[in-house]
Amino acid sequence: MKAIILTSALTLALSTSVIAQNRVVLIEQFTNSGCGSCAAYTPTVYNYLNNNPADVVGIAYHAPYPYNDSMHYDNPVDANARLNFYNIGGVPHSMVDGNYFDNTTSALTPTIATKINTRKVVAPTYEITNPTLTLVGNQLSGVFKFKALSTSTANLVAHIVVIEKDVLKSSYAASPGNNSETHYPYVMRKMFPTASGTVLVNTTANGMDSINLNWTLSRIKNNAQLRVVAFVQNTTTKEVQEAQLFEIPATTTALKNTTAELTNATLYPNPASNTVAITLHNATFINTITITNELGEIVYNEVVNKNTAVVNTNVNLANGLYFVTIANDATQITKKLTIIN
Repeated sequence: MKAIILTSALTLALSTSVIAQNRVVLIEQFTNSGCGSCAAYTPTVYNYLNNNPADVVGIAYHAPYPYNDSMHYDNPVDANARLNFYNIGGVPHSMVDGNYFDNTTSALTPTIATKINTRKVVAPTYEITNPTLTLVGNQLSGVFKFKALSTSTANLVAHIVVIEKDVLKSSYAASPGNNSETHYPYVMRKMFPTASGTVLVNTTANGMDSINLNWTLSRIKNNAQLRVVAFVQNTTTKEVQEAQLFEIPATTTALKNTTAELTNATLYPNPASNTVAITLHNATFINTITITNELGEIVYNEVVNKNTAVVNTNVNLANGLYFVTIANDATQITKKLTIIN
């Protein structure tokens, strides 16, 4: 067992708040970079997504069939999990809000506008708000809030998915895909914390669940194309309750906004052996402290409501590099921490 003491520091990061006034529909597109029929039908779906961002968001999962696909092998675990969740055996295949439409993409494209317009007027049962997103170097961090708009007894999970909005075929030297597409939109890169999502527990009306995202980027071709999709899904019926797409502020903007506050934060000692103290010299309350490893896995999480937080020697951390994220409703900071026993 390793020890960590945290006495915390927050800095202002550029935040984005999205309030869902109407349902935003989710299209999950299953495709393959070598599939000829995928090249024939999926561009229609992507064009609709690009032209109707207020109504619909998308995630593309690349399958390992009928041909090798580099984007699948960048993260086969999460892609296979969604293929298995929906029992999909062939591509191209489209899922609209989980169970509203489940069929081949060729069946969706002729009526895509009608289906989305019909679905979007259904009142959402969840509101996804206030992610505070920063991308500092290769560390992506954010806090997402999922608010129940009505009481539910369903089995609901929250999914947080990092996508790359546009991936060029030319960015891959091997297995780039042999169909006529030259780029691949909305590519799923990572699901948090896993493809199983996070079970929502505060499901009475106005109940709120907060979920942290902390990830060291891996296998990303263009950081400027990164986006985050968050959605709520009923695991029994597979219906998607609500979805939102979030932009990620530019790294330089995030750094500019946090520099002044960072001068008021100290972390000592670092590297740490048995304890480390992170001290906040501002009159700001901390809501959550999260520690992740280099794989982006959460290894420690605590909810606090004070400006000095202490965690003693019962944190099981091996030697190595970690990322400590301290956050409240509007602000957060992620700092590197090295553990040496």
